[in-house]
This record gives sequence, C-alpha cells and structure tokens, in this order.
Amino acid sequence: MEKTLYPLNVGQMLQYLPIRETGTQRCCNISVFSGLQFEIDFDLLKRCIKDEFKRYECLRLRFTAPDEDGNVQQYIADRDDREVPYLDLSNMTMKEADAYLQEKTFEEFNDPDIPMVEITMVRMPEGYNGMYIHIDHRLVDSSGLIVMVNDIMELYCHYRFGSEYPKPLASFEEVLISDLKKAQNTKRQAKDEKFWHDYLTEDGEPIYADIRGPRILQESRRNHGDKSLRVADVETKDRSVGVADFHLEPEATQQLLDFCAMHSVSMTNLILLAMRTYLSKTNGGQEDITLRNFVSRRSTMAEWTCGGSRVLSFPCRTIISPDTEFLDALYELQNVQNKVYLHCNYDPIAVDKMLKDLYGAPDKTEYISMSLTYQPMPVRVQNEHLVGIKTRSVWYPNGAATKQIYLTVTHSSNDGGLIFDYHYQKAVLSYDDIQKLYYYMMKMMFRGVREPDVTIGELISTT
Repeated sequence: MEKTLYPLNVGQMLQYLPIRETGTQRCCNISVFSGLQFEIDFDLLKRCIKDEFKRYECLRLRFTAPDEDGNVQQYIADRDDREVPYLDLSNMTMKEADAYLQEKTFEEFNDPDIPMVEITMVRMPEGYNGMYIHIDHRLVDSSGLIVMVNDIMELYCHYRFGSEYPKPLASFEEVLISDLKKAQNTKRQAKDEKFWHDYLTEDGEPIYADIRGPRILQESRRNHGDKSLRVADVETKDRSVGVADFHLEPEATQQLLDFCAMHSVSMTNLILLAMRTYLSKTNGGQEDITLRNFVSRRSTMAEWTCGGSRVLSFPCRTIISPDTEFLDALYELQNVQNKVYLHCNYDPIAVDKMLKDLYGAPDKTEYISMSLTYQPMPVRVQNEHLVGIKTRSVWYPNGAATKQIYLTVTHSSNDGGLIFDYHYQKAVLSYDDIQKLYYYMMKMMFRGVREPDVTIGELISTT
C-alpha cells in the first residue's frame, strides 16, 4: 500500500531543528521508566503494549531520509508487530539499574523509515516492575507520554481485573491534517504575525540576563566589539547535560496551589515570576527580563489523546519596576501570557527568527537563558485497582543540552509534591549554581505567597 507523506507540524519541527543543528538525533529522545511496586504479569503487560501500538497511532510514525534542504516527512506504518523486550535488573542496586537505563537513553534512532520508539518491560530492584520507554520527541511530548502510560495500564487493569475497557484514543493523522490545514490559513497567520511583530517591537530590543550575573553579557560585548550588544553568546561545542532534581513537600506544594486558586493565577506564571525575580537579583535589579515558556496545545479531547509533539515555546518578556508588589507583578506577567496564548499556534521558530532579524542579533547568540515547562498531570495510574500502590517514574536525560537551563516542573506520582527538574549545560554551569537558583526561587516564591504586598525590590534586596 502506498504511504501518505506529511510534513512535520510546528511542534514536531521545534523538536527536529536541534537534530539539524547538533547533528545528533539523541537530543530529540525522551526516556522514562514508569513502574509500580507491585508484582506484574509480564505476559499480560506484553499484550497490553502490543495493543497500544494498534491504539496509539503516533507510535507507528516513521520519518523519511532528509531531503536536500535537510527536511524530513512522516507517515504512519500500518502495523508494528515487534516483540516486546524484557529486562531483569532486580539483582542490581537501584543506582546500578538507573545507570544501566541511563546508558540505553543515549541510543539513537538514526536511520530513515524505522520505528522511533522502543518499549521494554523491566523488573527493577526494590520490587518495582514496569516499562522503560525510549522514544523520539516528535512522536510524543510529556503529556502524550503520560496518556500512553495510563492507557497501557488501563488495558492491563481491564484484562487483569475486569475493569472497563479504555475509550479509544484520537487519530494522530486526523489531528495532524487539521494542524496543517490551520497552518495554511493565511488570514490567521497574518494576524498572528502582526501580533508577534508588535509584541517584539513594543518595548524595543530585549536584553540578556544570566544567573551568573552581568559579566556574561559583558564578555559577549567584548567578544563582538560592541558595547551596546544585548544578546549573549551561547555554548554550542559542549552540550553535555547536568541534572539537578529537587522535591518540594506536598504541604508546601498545597500552599502554592491554594494561593494560585485564591488569586486566579496559574502555577506556571508563579514559577516564571520566581525565575525572573532571581535573574533580576543576580543582574543588579535589572527590570527587563525575558524567559522562554513552553505551551502545550491540547485544548480538545482529540488533541489530548492523539499523541504527537504539541508543545511550542515562546518568549515571555516582562519589565517590572522594583516598587511593584508581588501580586501585581504576578498579574502583569499573567496578562502578558494571556496575550501570548491567543497566538500560540504560530511557528515559534519564525518568532525567534523575527526577533533576531529585527535587531540584527549575531549568530549563535541568545536573549534568553532559562526555559520552563510545567506539567500539571503526573504519571499516575488512576484505576481503582491500583490505588495506594507506590509508583516510580524516572525521566532520564538524553545527554544533550540544547538550552542553558531548562526547568521542568511536575507533580510527584506518589505524594503530589512538586518536582523541580533542572537540565543545564555543564560546560558553563555547575550543580551549585542550580542549587542556589532553586534555593532563591523557593525563598522568593514563598515570601511572595505569604506577603503578596511585598515589593519586587524588597524581595531582591532582602531575600
């Protein structure tokens, strides 16, 4: 049967671009262990995983070889009947088992027209059993991965305990066709383009801020012989990644959630405010701060359950004076974000290009040093037959840092507390740098929650 080829959508293209820039597919991989402290019937789990390849269309995505412009196309294979591998790591320590799976994370899907996902059943130490999922980011983002894990376990509970068969998942192909059609809407594109042009020019050129202080921008100015330069050089040679994870207790997490509910603000914006306030502190009170926020385009049920990479990232620029009270600053940031959300279907690569073209930024420079993804949905099996069973979810870094600091905030699958997962470029930052960043983010955030009328200037000078 002749295969139908489609271009990548904007979310997939955002993931593919680093492959072209770095020359390695590894930077596009997601690798996760998800398991339960529970004796699993692995033969039954194998059946469920095989069913998932039929149910979740995106798992059967294949990519063609790059054309002369470096672009690839995609198609959906009719079937994927591969055997599901099994690993027994139960005789190792947990540290050894994690190290083994971490090493597997570096494996690449390099050839055209091959499966871009491998799901391995794993028996882990300490009684944990589950799946190691190694997958190309163009097939799923974190939300799509969570949908997949939950669907597999719903299938397991159906076959094992007789619970209701899970509802069908949406067709990736149908949603992709809709995405591509929207991208061809010239009237909508023109409206979005005008918004982004106005947004990027309203306050003039942004200026870089780094957690190491203004010396980073000064070094770039010297390197380029331009005392007025407002962008900084980025590390492109050594992309080795460091990881720093911090767990916020559930009681403290609930304080933040209650504050957000009381004041009708989002957790994303609360975290962004803490990030920008620390950058302001380390840069002598700089008022003009730009961050990068990742937005998940999943507003319909079909978009929620179709898989694919539907995450786009856009600059979030705020200019906040030191006499602004914490809550007012939060509303200012949220107002900016609300405007951006109305135009978040636009191509983020085009936005970045527009920004650099507007101000003539040199190659391999950046206005933004930190990025954020907030994932409100934990990898947690909801089925009543598995309630109370301890879970374990581990996201293994792919070894290639394409951003200086990329913070992913999720909720623990066990206690609901926030997990702050920082991936950073080891060539320019240390664990101590990130630990300090987290420490001050928490101090600033919780003081602002306790004292919403504290000014940003006070937070910076006394925290």
